[in-house]
Amino acid sequence: MQGWDLIRAFLALHRAGTFEGAAKNLAVDHSTLRRRIQMLEQRMAVPLFARNDGRYLVLPSMRPLLEAALRMEASSRQFFEGAAGSLAGTVRVTMIDVFASWLAPDLACFHAQHPNIQLDITTEHHFVDLERELVDVAIRMARPKRGNARMRRLGEIRYAVYGAPAYLAKHRAPADGEPHDLLTLAVHFTHQDHEFLESEENWMLQFLPPGRVVCGTDSYLQLRRYCEAGMGLTLLPEVLGDESPSLVRLDAAPATACDLWLVVHSDTCNTERVRLFVDFMAETFRRRLAPRPHLQLVAE
Repeated sequence: MQGWDLIRAFLALHRAGTFEGAAKNLAVDHSTLRRRIQMLEQRMAVPLFARNDGRYLVLPSMRPLLEAALRMEASSRQFFEGAAGSLAGTVRVTMIDVFASWLAPDLACFHAQHPNIQLDITTEHHFVDLERELVDVAIRMARPKRGNARMRRLGEIRYAVYGAPAYLAKHRAPADGEPHDLLTLAVHFTHQDHEFLESEENWMLQFLPPGRVVCGTDSYLQLRRYCEAGMGLTLLPEVLGDESPSLVRLDAAPATACDLWLVVHSDTCNTERVRLFVDFMAETFRRRLAPRPHLQLVAE
């Protein structure tokens, strides 16, 4: 048994947290994965994992060993990338569904310019751990509080209040003072390692008219769909709300704004294809987030 196979098993269990998940990711059977972990622990003469709530976690005392394994993995990846050419390969990206949809024409342009770079894009509604999930680039509406990732501020995402014309015709100023129906973003994180207030319902409610929450969702695209259907008012990024012909905004001025960050894995930030993608995204957001006139407003 080669030592690198044992280290790969170690990293797989660290990332998956279960033997079943780690074995699946390595394309080996469960018993093989367990045997490799046992062999590695025998070689090191120490236990490497502790079980907590059904998941296997690397012991804090083994953190230096984990970091060494991650460096070995990064070096292995760089070795094969160097042999294949620095512009050939995959850039792994994570962003929320809003940006994945909004950036589709720009991503197609990037592909046309660099056809040998494959983009692997996920639209998770949580902040992916770049180290654990082997992701190169993340686009986030929050700044990480910790970690070794490289960061670049891309600009500012502005928010406004939107509603469907049919809903506003009925509820713009209810004669009986009935509160508005409100739609909110409902995202709950298991970790607090980002400055992300937008997931808190109370954050959104302070910018909406008085009302009652009738629906919450973890997706901005779904939030827009429900608003377009006339379910109520909501707060949306302007890049999402202004492009909808089925919505009108209640005020020309943005209700609030948040910073947008591009986060890059420290091990791959200097890879040429990652640098190309990062620079392309920075220029794309600079251009697309430039202030523009607002044409579709609700009269007071």
